[in-house]
Amino acid sequence: MFKFGNLSLSTPIILAPMAGITSYPVRMLNRRFGCEFAFTEMVDANSLNYTSRKTIEILRTGSEDRPLGIQLLGNDADQLRQNIDILRDWEFDILDLNAACPQRKVTRRDKGACLLKSTRRLNKLLKVVVKHSHVPVTVKIRLGWDDPEQGRDIALCAQDAGVCAVIVHGRTKIQMFTGTVDYASLKKVKDAVNIPVIASGDVFSAQLAKKMFDETGADAVAVARGSLGNPWIFKEIETFLKTGKIPLRPSSDELVQTMKLHFDMFNEFYGEQRSVVNFRSFFIWYTRGAVGVRPLRNRISQVKTKQDMLDLIDEFRNNL
Repeated sequence: MFKFGNLSLSTPIILAPMAGITSYPVRMLNRRFGCEFAFTEMVDANSLNYTSRKTIEILRTGSEDRPLGIQLLGNDADQLRQNIDILRDWEFDILDLNAACPQRKVTRRDKGACLLKSTRRLNKLLKVVVKHSHVPVTVKIRLGWDDPEQGRDIALCAQDAGVCAVIVHGRTKIQMFTGTVDYASLKKVKDAVNIPVIASGDVFSAQLAKKMFDETGADAVAVARGSLGNPWIFKEIETFLKTGKIPLRPSSDELVQTMKLHFDMFNEFYGEQRSVVNFRSFFIWYTRGAVGVRPLRNRISQVKTKQDMLDLIDEFRNNL
């Protein structure tokens, strides 16, 4: 069991927030396959003041989509206070502040991982969020801007601000997603704080999840890219942690049925045109490692209609 905030989860595995990925249908699909806690996509603090269609879409949820976390991207205390007031109209369980996104379009606006440059500034922002939030607060960080030794001090400043847990990606901002996860520095973070540490980075399999636990002492792991086209990873990690055995991978029929289920959920949520566009990347992810799939992947950008996508999925099944 994993406890953080007011939550008690049966497994220490969560679905990390991913911009453009962890929409309502993606969360619900992963929940069908063993994901207990999930985050929405990152929500920019600026957009909440206008409650645009995109923002409302990101925050769309339902009673079955719980427990749930919302992640905010912001750097202004007054604006974050306003955001928290607006979010009282939504049902969720955890509020996370993003201090980890390394993408240039985010950091050039002094947001995301830029907050790692000053622990004093991050501490002040987090204190505002913790004080005004009606739900427990977490923060997602990296090990530092350019030095992984910064991770300990960053986590301590977050703990001092009153967050209920810290989510730590095991790389610096400068590394982006290159190189290897720094397990030793993650362990230093865990050893330094008294709040739960949720470790993130390269959790692509049950074995790598166990390696993360064993080498860092983390209380939980956050699965991000490892879930893309692989909703089975949550149950695989849970089973491996409990028994040391990894369940059989899905059969060809189950793989194809899951692709179609996923696509149907997209159709219901986005409508035909957008669902086709949004599912193209997932088609690539679901077909990773399959023999002879390259010609089908090369045609994915040409798929325009729902029937075109279903036909391509059927072609994939026939090649298995």
